[in-house]
Amino acid sequence: MPTEENYRELFSKATRPNQDSPGFTPRDWQKDLAERDFSDLLIRIPTGEGKTLGVLTAWIFHSVINRSPDWPKRLVWCLPMRTLVEQTCNEAEKLLSNLGLNQQVHVHKLMGGIDEQRWYQHPDAPAILVGTQDMLLSRALNRGYAMGRAAWPRAFGLINSDCLWVM
Repeated sequence: MPTEENYRELFSKATRPNQDSPGFTPRDWQKDLAERDFSDLLIRIPTGEGKTLGVLTAWIFHSVINRSPDWPKRLVWCLPMRTLVEQTCNEAEKLLSNLGLNQQVHVHKLMGGIDEQRWYQHPDAPAILVGTQDMLLSRALNRGYAMGRAAWPRAFGLINSDCLWVM
C-alpha cells in the first residue's frame, strides 16, 4: 500500500542533484496530489512552484512504482511551445535517471521537425509523451499530423485510452 513516507523517499531520490546529496522534500500540494485517487483535477499553482515535478512524481509513484490499476499507464504532456517540450522532456529524463527507471519508462518527444520514435509499438509499457498541441491533438482526433496514414488508428487508440493528459 502506497504511503506518504514512500512518496517522500521517492521525491527525495528523484530530486537529488547528485548521488551524494540529499534531495528535496515535497511541498504540501505535491504530497496531496500523490495521496489522491486518480481523477480529473485542475491545479492552480504559480510558476516556479514545481508543477512539472509534482505531476511527474505522483504519476511515477502510482503508475510505475506501485502499478496502481487506477492510474493510467501513459502520461501525455500537451504544451503550447517547443521550448517547454524540450524543458519538460529533459526534466522527465533526469528524474527517471535519478530513480533508475530510465530503461523501464521511455520519454517520447512529439513535435514538428523531430524524427518521432515509434512510441506506439509498446502499448503495454509505461511511457511519457511530451509534445506540442498540434502533434498531440491531431493524434487524439485520428489525424496524426506528420505520421503515415496507416499509423493513425494505433496512435489514436493509445493516446485516447489509459492516459493522463496534462495541459
